[in-house]
Amino acid sequence: MGRIKKQKTKQGSLVKSIEPTNYDQRPPIFSLEKLQPGKYCLSELDQENKAMFADAIFRRRHLTWNDIKRTDRHGLGTEKIAKTSINAPTPRFITDDMDSYLAFRYHGKRPMVGYRQRDVFYVLWFDSDFTLYNHQ
Repeated sequence: MGRIKKQKTKQGSLVKSIEPTNYDQRPPIFSLEKLQPGKYCLSELDQENKAMFADAIFRRRHLTWNDIKRTDRHGLGTEKIAKTSINAPTPRFITDDMDSYLAFRYHGKRPMVGYRQRDVFYVLWFDSDFTLYNHQ
């Protein structure tokens, strides 16, 4: 029988340190994983609103979170919405220490509302009829 030759490892080889990731310098990843069922779900949107959602995330593909923070809230930017302003049940996985959500516009001033973790934006609701919260 043949033997397997052991590979020699280099002693004292340099290990590169890994820099912590700055997620503000990355573009957002949009996720529908946490989307809530019911009135504000993607399944309740008509074809035009669904198409505009796809276009909205496509238009943001090259923007970083830093770019988005500097952009108009009614354009490609975002705005904070107080958790207490939402007229839908709070998902069980949302903790008490979270006091606000983020809203992105996906069709005119129609918002998708959710939250950010690292570079991922989790969409919870689509507010196509402006009833999810009081719009000012």
